[in-house]
Amino acid sequence: MLDDFRDSQSLAYQLFTNSLKFDKISHAYLIDGNNNELAFDFVMAFVKAILCDYNYTNNSKCGTCNRCMRVDDGNYTEIKIIETDGLVIKKEQLLELQVEFSKSAIENKRRIYIIKDCDKMNKHASNSLLKFLEEPNDNIIAILYTNNIHKILPTIVSRCQYVKLFKENNSYNNNTINNFANFCCNSSNELDVFLNDESKLKMINDVIEFINYYEENGLDIMIYLKKMWYNSFSERENYILGLILIVNFYYDIFKYYYKLDN
Repeated sequence: MLDDFRDSQSLAYQLFTNSLKFDKISHAYLIDGNNNELAFDFVMAFVKAILCDYNYTNNSKCGTCNRCMRVDDGNYTEIKIIETDGLVIKKEQLLELQVEFSKSAIENKRRIYIIKDCDKMNKHASNSLLKFLEEPNDNIIAILYTNNIHKILPTIVSRCQYVKLFKENNSYNNNTINNFANFCCNSSNELDVFLNDESKLKMINDVIEFINYYEENGLDIMIYLKKMWYNSFSERENYILGLILIVNFYYDIFKYYYKLDN
């Protein structure tokens, strides 16, 4: 169930649970698994939370009802998972999906299609998907999953809510999120508002993604400054806050490394 990832994927967990509670589920998600071995398990936990009658919308949680178990078994009618046919995902698979989802749902008003390893769509399949995304249906949810985000067409990325998962499953990531959020707030009430604001959580996600890329690629990040920084922090207030968050991130690393409590 989704709660299994509360600590290891704290940012994505918060985004998704808020979307469920306030019924603000996007028509399309692009989830970057970041080569985390449990990433697709997280995707399927989110799928179950969307479709289950006993989920976060009524402050209840599930994972063991008949519907959730059928999702786990791969025989729930309102889910379609598209995987590579040979080495690629072909246009014909997307066309078949569109025909199938043009028909009325049988068991649930919401239908979900998952494109696994969507970076392997050929050019024709990508173009076919674009047309499908351009005319979203309120009851159809797309989840695109990849470990190679840079191979996805920018036009597809722009039509999805992008969520990047943590590479490692550990609670220190959760501590980092909480420290960032606490830094931005002056009271517990402000903290609650902050954690329910997807734009604020996205800002934290963007800072973490920027740091991760810098740590892995060094000064090569200069090539992608516009995409990875200025697009998210163009306003002066956010720009300064982003820089302060980076400083606090490395300060947290310093305290963690040297086992400092204060």
